[in-house]
Amino acid sequence: DAQSQVGRPVAVWIEDGDGAIVRGVADSVTPGGAHVRLAVEPPFARGAGVALRLCFDPEQPIVATTARVTWVRADSGQAECGLEWTGARATLDDWLASRN
Repeated sequence: DAQSQVGRPVAVWIEDGDGAIVRGVADSVTPGGAHVRLAVEPPFARGAGVALRLCFDPEQPIVATTARVTWVRADSGQAECGLEWTGARATLDDWLASRN
């Protein structure tokens, strides 16, 4: 199954190159990337490289990786973005495999 829907909210912290951090919640996490609803309009734009921290389960360690922003949208007060993984994904892949 190429698309893994998230069973519970996955907290996400996205840090851009300037050190600005935006919090969000991942609606979907796949082997290729993620779709994240953001708390505020982000300071980063499409194509930006970002560092991420993902909290899949409060009982488990936070997963750190990097990604490229594939799109940013801020319609009707709700900001969201798409991410494509660029960094180490061993822990992320393990988590995805456990969901299937």
